Amino acid sequence: MNFAFLPDLLALLILIVILVLLRKRHPQERADLWLLGLFFTLVEAAAHTFYAPNGPPQKILHVIVMDCYLLTGMIFVWASGVNPVSKSARLLYLGLNALPLLALCTVYGLHLYTGIAFFPCMAAGMVVGVSTSLYLRRSLTVAVLHVCAWMAMGYLIHLSDYRAAVYWSLCCVYATAALNFQRRLPAGSTGRLAIVTGFTIWSLCLLLHPWIVQYRAYADIASHIWNMQKSLISIGMILVMLEEQISSNEWLALHDELTGLPNRRLLADRLTMAIDRADRTGSRLALIILDLNGFKKINDTMGHQIGDQVLLEVSMNLRRGVRASDTLARLGGDEFVIVAADVEPEQGLGHLLESVRGALEQPLMMEGKPMVVSASVGMAVYPQDAQDSIRLLRVADQRMYASKHRPGAQSAKGVGGLTTAVVDSQMAAVASGRGRVSVL
Repeated sequence: MNFAFLPDLLALLILIVILVLLRKRHPQERADLWLLGLFFTLVEAAAHTFYAPNGPPQKILHVIVMDCYLLTGMIFVWASGVNPVSKSARLLYLGLNALPLLALCTVYGLHLYTGIAFFPCMAAGMVVGVSTSLYLRRSLTVAVLHVCAWMAMGYLIHLSDYRAAVYWSLCCVYATAALNFQRRLPAGSTGRLAIVTGFTIWSLCLLLHPWIVQYRAYADIASHIWNMQKSLISIGMILVMLEEQISSNEWLALHDELTGLPNRRLLADRLTMAIDRADRTGSRLALIILDLNGFKKINDTMGHQIGDQVLLEVSMNLRRGVRASDTLARLGGDEFVIVAADVEPEQGLGHLLESVRGALEQPLMMEGKPMVVSASVGMAVYPQDAQDSIRLLRVADQRMYASKHRPGAQSAKGVGGLTTAVVDSQMAAVASGRGRVSVL
């Protein structure tokens, strides 16, 4: 038993436990794959601890070590994948290509150092690699890379350098994982730097391993580097999860959790910026507040889950009804706000309101029944109606409540008898050509 591996084994175990605790708080498929890869790394490290070149179970432990190297690498390639193909196609592609590599590592672990044992694995790997690249990945470039990698391995097998051939294949797997993580993780992420550096070091260690074993003077430092990159990758994964959680918290602080729209806080910033821009360009800015009619009745009769679905569908319809440059926000409850910059005095406002009306009139399917919602609308125009964001919101809010309490505003029944199917008369008035609504 090699006691020198125990501190590194314990450190890796502690990092895995930390990752498990983080995963419980923020479950995601990628974290599960990372944990699976680290589990095989832990198994490999444990097998290394008990491995002795002349011990009775040496072949079994050697097979475990080599197969764990490969399985760990393939799992991380899967977890880091950025391929523009379906999930099932990727899984089939990686699974089929892993089989000849697994056979190669097993043959090497069993110390079957003959070309008869290695060449069939190489031939099968090349055939599988090329065919899956062309039919599953649909990439000639990837197929050529497979041919080059397997031909290099075949040359090493021809030279009877079986160790170099096997470790070359493992180097390619880990280099692929490093490249995928480099492309997938956010630029500027500290976790990304740690993970990519770790996998790059890992692939280089695998590439140089056949040379290192011939020069024992470098064995100690190589062993420390070998164990360092495992901890580096684990720390990087923890950092990525923490960075993503911080980013998620920052996003939630500025967006509505249900609809994903900007919330009141982000709306205030966007509105202030839009007013500043309108001042610089001398343009007009329209602020529209919409309050859904009869929404409380939907919640009371159909439940809050259906109510949330209505809000989600309405927000999606409104998103399609406004311009990309406009801001659509949810203030809370059943109230939405649209900030539209650079609108023309009459045609621009009319077109905007018609788009909003069309979005609201889109029928919603709830529990298999069509339903049409309507909204009471209040609009204010900058700079005609107010000269700052607070007053602009107040004017639009007052007009919205005036339209909501106007006689007959909610008297008509919509499809299903839940809401009205007409848009408020204030919208129709402005859309018909009156670009400015009188102050209440």
